[in-house]
Amino acid sequence: MALSGLEIQANLTSFVQRWSGYQGTEKSEAQTFLNELFACYGSDRLLVGARFEDFRSSAGFMDLHWPEVCIVEMKRPGTDPATARRQIQRYWVESADEAEGRRAARYVVICSFDAFEIWQPGEFPKNPRVTLRLEDLPSRYDVLAFLAGPQVEPSFVEHDREMTKEAAGALARVYESLVDRVAAPPQDIQRFVMQSVWCMFAEDLRMLQDWPFERTVHRLLQDPSLNSAKELGWLFRVLNQKGKQNRVGELTGTTYVNGDLFAEPAEVTLRPDELRWLSEATSYDWSQVDPTIFGSLMEGVLGDRRWELGAHYTHEVDIMKIVGPTIVAPWRERIEATATPAQARDLLDELCRFRVLDPACGCGNFLYVAYRELRELEFVLKQRIRDLAQETGLPVPPGPWPFVPLTNMQGIEIEPASALIARVTLWMGHRQMIERFGEAEQPLPLVTLSSIKTADALRVPWPETDCIVGNPPFLGSQRIRQALGDAYTEWLKTEFGVGVKDLCVYWFRRAVDHLQPDQRAGLVGTNSISQNRARSASLQYVVDRGGVITDAVASQKWPGEAKVHVSIANWVHDPSVIPAVAVTDGLAVSAIGPDLRETTSERTPETLSANRSKCFQGPIPVGAGFILDESDARRLLSIEEMDYSAVVRPFLTSDDILNRPSQAPSRWIIDFASATLEEASRYPAALEIVRDQVKPFREGVRREGHRKKWWLFGEPRVGMRAALEPLSRHIATGRHSKRFGLAWAEPWTLASDATNIFAFDDDFSMAVLQSRAHVAWAWQQASTLKGDLRYTPTSVFMTFPWPDQATQEQRDAAADASRRLLAHRAELCREFSVGLTKLYNAMDEGAHAGLAGLHREVDVAVAACYGWPASVAQDDRELVRRLRDLNQEIVEGARPYAPFD
Repeated sequence: MALSGLEIQANLTSFVQRWSGYQGTEKSEAQTFLNELFACYGSDRLLVGARFEDFRSSAGFMDLHWPEVCIVEMKRPGTDPATARRQIQRYWVESADEAEGRRAARYVVICSFDAFEIWQPGEFPKNPRVTLRLEDLPSRYDVLAFLAGPQVEPSFVEHDREMTKEAAGALARVYESLVDRVAAPPQDIQRFVMQSVWCMFAEDLRMLQDWPFERTVHRLLQDPSLNSAKELGWLFRVLNQKGKQNRVGELTGTTYVNGDLFAEPAEVTLRPDELRWLSEATSYDWSQVDPTIFGSLMEGVLGDRRWELGAHYTHEVDIMKIVGPTIVAPWRERIEATATPAQARDLLDELCRFRVLDPACGCGNFLYVAYRELRELEFVLKQRIRDLAQETGLPVPPGPWPFVPLTNMQGIEIEPASALIARVTLWMGHRQMIERFGEAEQPLPLVTLSSIKTADALRVPWPETDCIVGNPPFLGSQRIRQALGDAYTEWLKTEFGVGVKDLCVYWFRRAVDHLQPDQRAGLVGTNSISQNRARSASLQYVVDRGGVITDAVASQKWPGEAKVHVSIANWVHDPSVIPAVAVTDGLAVSAIGPDLRETTSERTPETLSANRSKCFQGPIPVGAGFILDESDARRLLSIEEMDYSAVVRPFLTSDDILNRPSQAPSRWIIDFASATLEEASRYPAALEIVRDQVKPFREGVRREGHRKKWWLFGEPRVGMRAALEPLSRHIATGRHSKRFGLAWAEPWTLASDATNIFAFDDDFSMAVLQSRAHVAWAWQQASTLKGDLRYTPTSVFMTFPWPDQATQEQRDAAADASRRLLAHRAELCREFSVGLTKLYNAMDEGAHAGLAGLHREVDVAVAACYGWPASVAQDDRELVRRLRDLNQEIVEGARPYAPFD
C-alpha cells in the first residue's frame, strides 16, 4: 500500500529521532540509513532498482545509484557538502549511457547524515534546489518525494507550513466568533475573511503599499469609538474602484484590485477581541504562506466543519501523485525530446495554451499545484531554448515569449465559499510564482477567474480542456440517497445508467466521455473504483473506452476525519502511442488493469462453475433484536418444555475469530431458519422476544418480504444451510479484516453476516484455504475497505482454481501440516491469551518462529499439490500469475476440472 503524506511525515519523525546525533563513518551505516530512508516513503530500495556501489565512475563507486532517477553520495557527519560537488558532478555525467539509451539521473543527493543537498543538475545546474538539516526533513519531506516512486514529483518551493496553520488558526477564531454571534449573514462573513486574507497577503508582497489593512486594524484597536464595519468596509470598497479618487491617507498606496474579489465589499462590525485576533493574523509573513495548506484549512474554517487544532489538509506528495504523472511527466518528456531552438519555441506556445480542469476543485489546491508545476515547466523550457541555441549555434528565437496564463486553470465547485477560496488560492500562487519563475500577467488588477465556476459538475457541461485532474467527493453508494435525496439519486441513475454507485464514480465516467484522444486524466476515488462493486462502472469504463492506465496507487489512506482509503488512477485516453512506462504503487510493471494491479493479460479471471455451493456470506438478520446476551440465551435454553437449542444458537462474528483466544462465539442469536410462523410458535418465549424487539423495526423497512416475514432473517442463506447440514464442522473467516484468519466452527454455531463460511470439514481443504496461494489470490481479487481485505465469495472463491489433481500423498501431507499448524496456533493463543490478530502481529515482528515455520510448511505442501516447486510457495506475484493462468485454462476447457468430486 502506498503511504500518504501524513504517514511519511510520521515515519520521518521517527527516522530523525533514530539518527540524530550519529557520529560514525559513512561506510559503517550509510546503507542502513538509506534503506530506512526509502522505507519512510513506503519504498523498497531493491524493488525499485536502487543499488549500492554497483556503478563505478571515474570518480569511484557511487554509494547509491538508481538508474535515471537518483544518485546519492554519503559523507561522514559534519562534512561540508560542497566538498563532494565536483565528485558528484562526474557521477552524474557518467550515469548516462547513450548506447544503452539510459539518461542521466534526474536527482543528485549529497548527504552527511545530519544534512542534505538535493540537486537537479539537468535543469538547474548552478545551485542545489534545496539544502536542509536532518531535523527539518519531516516538515520538508516533499523534497525527497521521488523516493516514494520516480513518478512522484518532489516540491522544492519553500513555504512555512507551521506558520500557515497558525495564520489560518487566527482567522478561524475571528470567523467562528462572528458566526456564533451572527455578526452578519454567513456569506458576508465568508467574504470578509477572504478579503482580509488577500489584503494581508498583498501587503507582504508589496502589492498594496503602506500596509493599509494592517494600519486600519491597529487604528481600530487603539480607538474603540471607530466603526470597524465602516473603516474596513471603506478600504474594501476603494480597492474595487478604478482611478485615484478616495486614495488618500492610509489608502494612498492602494490600487484597483478587480477580479471580482471586492465586487461586494464586506462590512462586518468586529468586537475588540476579534480585532486582536485579526491583528495577530497581520503579524505573520503572508508571502511565505503555503497555498495548498491554507486553502484546505480555510475550506474547513468556512465550510460545515469547525476549526480543530491539526485540521486535515491534502499533502502535496499526494496531490503530486496526480499532477506528476498526468501533467509534469508527459510534458517533461516532450521538452527533453526537443532538438532545436525553433522546435522548443514552438513547444513553448503549446505549453502556454495547455488547459487544466478540476471538475470538483474544492479550495483549488490541485489547480494551484498544477499551475505551479506548469510555470516551472515553462521556466525549464525557456532555458532549454537558450541551451539548444548555444549547443547548435542556431539563433535564439525572438521574443516576446509567452507564459502560462492563470486562466488556463479551470474549475467547477458546488460550494460558493470553496470556489471563492480557490480563486484566492490561485491569485496567491500567481504572485508567488512571479517571484520564483519570472513574468506573467500583471498581478494587479487581479486576473478575472471566471474559469472557476460555481455549479454542480454532474449537471453542467464541462469546458474544453487538455487534461482533467482532481479529487471528486467521497460519498458511499449506501449514503447517497440519504445525503442527496430521492430525486437526485433517481436523476443519477437515469443520467448515467449504472445504478447507484459511490459518488466519485460518476466523475470518472464524465471524465472519460469528455476527453479527446491522447488527452490525460488523473483522479482520486474511494478505493471501490478498483474493486468489484464500482470497478465496472468506473475504471473498467475507462479501459473499455480506450483508456490506458499509466500510473496508479491501488490503495492508501487519505487525510480527513473519515480516514478514507482511496485509489488513484492516471490514464491517457485512446492514445495514438501506448505509453512505454506503467507504474503502480511505485513499481514499474508491464501494464495496469482496472483493478490497478499489474496485468499481463487483458482477460480477468472468470468464475468457475465447479466451485459453486462451497463458500457463502453468513446470514443477514436485519434487526438487532435477534441477538441475545448470555443471560437471555441461558434462560431460553433452560426451558424444559421444548428444546430451544433448535432456535437459540451461538453467534460467531469476525471479531470472535480474530480477537478471542478460542475463536469461539461470544454471543447468541434466535434463528428460526426457514420456519413458518406456525412452526416458530412452538418456541413461544423466543418468538415473543422477536415480536417485541424485531417486528416494530421490520414494519418500517422498505422491502415487503422483510415486513411480512418479520420472524425470519432478512437473508437466511438457505443454500449455505443445505451445504453445511451433512458436515461435522465447517470453516469460518471474517468478511473484511486486516488479516485473513480461519477457524473451525461447530455445526450448532451460526455465523454472522460479517463472516464467510466454507462448506468443508476436512484438513486438506483447510490447508488450501490458509495457504499463501489462496491468501495472495484473495488480496488480488478481493476489494478492500480502509486497507482491510474484503473477501467476497463471487470474486475470490468462485474464481480460485482448486488443486484438484493432487495425489493422495500430497493431500495427506498438506492436511498433516494444517493440523499441526492449527494445534500449535491454539496452544499459543491459550498461553499468551491473545487472538489471531495480536498473535500474527507478534509473528510479523519476529516472535513465534515455530508458527511461521508451520505456515511455510503448509505453503510448500499446497504448492506441491498444484505441481509447483517450493521456490514459488511464498512468492505472491508468481502464485497469482500461475493461478490466473490456471483459471484461464479451466475456463477455455484446456484441462479437466472437478475439484470436489
